[in-house]
Amino acid sequence: MGIETAIFAATAGTAVQAYGQYQVGKTQQAAYNFNGQIDERNAKAADQQAEQIQLAADLEAIKFRNDFQRLQDATAQANRYNGWMADTGTPLKVALANATEAEEELAIADYNASIGAAQARESAVQSRMSSQLNQMYGRAARRAGVINAGSSLLAGASNVGYIRATA
Repeated sequence: MGIETAIFAATAGTAVQAYGQYQVGKTQQAAYNFNGQIDERNAKAADQQAEQIQLAADLEAIKFRNDFQRLQDATAQANRYNGWMADTGTPLKVALANATEAEEELAIADYNASIGAAQARESAVQSRMSSQLNQMYGRAARRAGVINAGSSLLAGASNVGYIRATA
């Protein structure tokens, strides 16, 4: 094998290796960016879930208040039918107990909705952080590909220089 052939083979091999390392960096960056996009989509979905939890809780509270009002109306009607005064004695105690229980139920439902919405928002924050981390990994992979390609080019130039020096 002649010196020209050896130099050509070393140069071609170096170029192919450098290009491959550069492409690996680009491909890894694309994969990390894709994962980051998925994480961002998941964050948006979690934000929407938090809103839906709160909206559903608000609608349930309205339904509960309507149902409770019907119960109070029916209780008052039954008291009047029986000739009892609704603002004294047992009927008053029953009405107050019902109202207190209803407020407790609403407070518990509101608390549970707040916890569910907070968990969904926290999931969104975690997904956004993961997205940012994937983007950072992608930039690092791209830089590593460029650095590795440059290193291959320098090593190849050194090999070509060695071949020339020893020929």
